[in-house]
Amino acid sequence: MKINVKDHKFDHLRGLSATDRVSEKNRLAGQGREILERAGEVMDEDAERAFSEVEEQLEFLRHVTEQESRIRSLYAGGSYEDGDTTNERTVRSSTPKKQTLSGLQILTREQSVETWGRDNGYATADSEGASFDKFIRGIVTRDWQGAEQERALAEGTLSAGGYLVPTPLASNVIDLVRNQAAVIQAGAQTIPMTSQTLKVPRLTGEGTPAWRNENAAISAQDLTFDAVTFTARSLARMVIMSRELFEDSDPAASGIISKSFAAQIAVELDRVALRGSGTPPEPRGILNTSGITTTTHGANGAAVTYDFLLDAAGTVLAAGYMPNAHVVAPRSLVSLSKAKDTAGNYLAAPAGLLPIIPTRQVPVNNTVGTSTDTSEVYTGQWNMLAIGIRTGFEIRFLQERYADNNQVAFLATMRADVQLLQPAAFVVDTGVRG
Repeated sequence: MKINVKDHKFDHLRGLSATDRVSEKNRLAGQGREILERAGEVMDEDAERAFSEVEEQLEFLRHVTEQESRIRSLYAGGSYEDGDTTNERTVRSSTPKKQTLSGLQILTREQSVETWGRDNGYATADSEGASFDKFIRGIVTRDWQGAEQERALAEGTLSAGGYLVPTPLASNVIDLVRNQAAVIQAGAQTIPMTSQTLKVPRLTGEGTPAWRNENAAISAQDLTFDAVTFTARSLARMVIMSRELFEDSDPAASGIISKSFAAQIAVELDRVALRGSGTPPEPRGILNTSGITTTTHGANGAAVTYDFLLDAAGTVLAAGYMPNAHVVAPRSLVSLSKAKDTAGNYLAAPAGLLPIIPTRQVPVNNTVGTSTDTSEVYTGQWNMLAIGIRTGFEIRFLQERYADNNQVAFLATMRADVQLLQPAAFVVDTGVRG
């Protein structure tokens, strides 16, 4: 959206502090959401005009934030110009420039959503250090003592459906989710989504170079592409906590609530990334994606050995990819660790064995033939698995539902999707017994 930033209609937004800008952006976002909810599928002229005004104000605040961020970056980088009067002026830097995530579409496991949000104008440097736990505690108890920053972020985030968690706080929880998800630990990439759908291009054909004689025609070998479409799907999770936790705990203590939210979401994210059915609204996981390699182990399954993992890695290599980890059920990891030779000595893991990452989201009760206790092993080049995550989520405070137990509950709604960028980079072994 293009606006005239010099227009006097934005005068009331000029001169706001960074904290006040965050508060105003959250208020406007809540106002826009309410306009859409009231209007339904079709907006009349008044609703369109009101919504356009909200959009323009948000765009102005985004412009001011980006401008301030650029100035901060120049200052932080120590860049300056010589003060001489010669025609040639040298720009020097006293310190190396910090790598920015601005404009990045895909994040590796080492890159945080929190930093990405700040570098792309979805948060300000002044929002750093804000606590999700203090934000939730303030909502429940209305006690914002020692949480003035969180109170400013909370203003304007209440809508008819619940509290819209401000982007800086949501990003912090999303990073906690990523830290606990086994597929992210294995190397799956994260794609921050700022809209309902997002298309990511992928290479499907490279062609091959060819030797040629002098003056001979060169045959065209075009690269071919298609696109993977991420569609944000809703994931709801309920967290129930004792009211005493909020009333008696030190408000400065951080991590209890955010880690609880993150742990529950990470468990489900692992499950759908590995085994999601693909039947809406559930994303499609590795197991049910066409183009992967599936290896069976007899009519009734077979006991896991290191050969299963080595052969799977070899299959991925043969497909032209570089496997980097296996994801297994904890039972499989224990069984491999307990393997012994005929003399009762523990077997050493083979040289070149890839890291093995356990998760309870790999089942151990699949039925194969007459066996009802089989599991799976997932092997691949894990950066070919991508998880799209909306950069915000909503929390609904269920104040009365568990009041008779003196408990409080939150219904957290997060939106995400899972896509394989290259299905051939993955092998799933089925019929794996302990």
